[in-house]
Amino acid sequence: MVSALVKKYVGPVFVLLCVILALKEIALFVTPPCINSLNFTLTTITSERSARRQDRIKIPAEVFIKLNNKDRPLMSAVTNKVEFSDTFTGQRIKIWYGGRCIDADGDNKHLVVSHCNPDWDQTFSLTAEGKLIYDPTEQCAVINKDKPLALSLGDCDEAVIFNLFNESFIRTEMQGRTMCVSPTTQTDVHKSNKYTCLYVPLALTECNEEDSRMELIEESFFKMERKAFVDTHAPETGSCQFKACGLNPPAKPVEMLRPLYSTRCKKVFDCVTVITKTARRPYLVMRLAQSIRDKKGYDLRVIAYDDGPNDYPTEVWDDIAQYPFLQYMIGDSDDMGISLGRNLALKMVKTKYFLLVDDDHVFNDKTNLDKMIEILDTTDATLVGGKFEGFMKFAGALKFGEYHGRQEFAIFSGHCDRTLPQFGCEQCDSTSNIFMAKTHPVLDMGGWSEELLIAEHADFFVKMKAFGNKVVYCDDIEVINQQESPEERSKSYQKLRYDMGRKNRMFRLMNARYNVNGLFWCSQYEVISENELKCLETKHKIGYC
Repeated sequence: MVSALVKKYVGPVFVLLCVILALKEIALFVTPPCINSLNFTLTTITSERSARRQDRIKIPAEVFIKLNNKDRPLMSAVTNKVEFSDTFTGQRIKIWYGGRCIDADGDNKHLVVSHCNPDWDQTFSLTAEGKLIYDPTEQCAVINKDKPLALSLGDCDEAVIFNLFNESFIRTEMQGRTMCVSPTTQTDVHKSNKYTCLYVPLALTECNEEDSRMELIEESFFKMERKAFVDTHAPETGSCQFKACGLNPPAKPVEMLRPLYSTRCKKVFDCVTVITKTARRPYLVMRLAQSIRDKKGYDLRVIAYDDGPNDYPTEVWDDIAQYPFLQYMIGDSDDMGISLGRNLALKMVKTKYFLLVDDDHVFNDKTNLDKMIEILDTTDATLVGGKFEGFMKFAGALKFGEYHGRQEFAIFSGHCDRTLPQFGCEQCDSTSNIFMAKTHPVLDMGGWSEELLIAEHADFFVKMKAFGNKVVYCDDIEVINQQESPEERSKSYQKLRYDMGRKNRMFRLMNARYNVNGLFWCSQYEVISENELKCLETKHKIGYC
């Protein structure tokens, strides 16, 4: 009888304890001993799993977020998604394609496209009766009597009755047709237009998947997610006097830490975790891991985040298993974007530093991790970057200003503010996507902006400067950027990375984050002051109205 009771109860309890222990140990790269006695493996976690992959337990990304860096305030779309029903209260309405917001015009009479300005109240509410209320004046969206189908603000007794479809489209029924709130043009309010110019009218048009798509943003999340811009103030003097110009001053000079406040790293493995975002390219990630092994003579922890679905064959997982410290994570979305993937990987880091690389990078003899660690250990710098072998110096300065007759954002390639002679390096605003950084400061600033699926680079470094983080660039630190040839790239990767429509939208969103109307790369320039550079030759320009 005792034997029967043991068999009935002890076995299941043992299994439950093993599962709990497995969840607890996931983040430590350790496989609990009791797992070997169970006939399952964990789906989304590491290459430490055995070849038994038949009975998998899927652990969503959110579990790993909670297991690591629990006290860090990383702003993630996974954990901050706002759920809406048929109504909403106090939400900014952002135009999905261009990143600008719906607001009232200067006379509070008409609904127009505007900057998403954190200094203004631009929120709306949709009531249970379907009335769209502009919160600052408590007026409702009504039909413009002088310009039919255009939307104005007026008495709520005359309000258009709307419904919210799929959390993205504000619709109404009119004369047997379904119409959507959409940006238009100054000359034609009957046709939607996703290339939103400032102050064009909002009107009711035929619903268009891109033109009419909106994004509702809860106000406190907007202020938190745009904190770098919210806390900025427009300068009162100089040639640049709009809000984003407050982000122009360079960071304070890098200073050496007193020995008392300097904790030295004794082993690279104990101090550094490599993170990378990939897009259905596991063999490039394995090539990266192999290059670390070949050039350094040891393995490092590598966290790679991939797009879904999780449908790789057993052979791929067997190959990944050859790298015992490679955690290969797969998300649910087939297009999570670079920023979210990096943030999820960063949230799993347990070392004080992380090394960011792209999946097509390969270590060479100049990938000097010891020098990066030395600078981070002994100075108050937050980030140390290098360059790609055979490429020009990518590090440079980031400035906002009045360029080409409008407010724009400029990237001055090659310009760095100060030198660090003791290390043979420079202090800059930005570097290439090969850098080592202190984990907690990057978590504290929110990591990468997740709406930027690509074209995230400049925004990340603007945020670094806004949060007072200091960036160092060392010309003698390199990796090889060993890209696939166009023939080798999959069609899905080609679209994710190189589709011009997608790129154009991401650049628009980046501009909209700082309320500017264009960006450009400047290859030749003149230094006017610490805060101002004059561009003499524009390399590449993207402008918007």
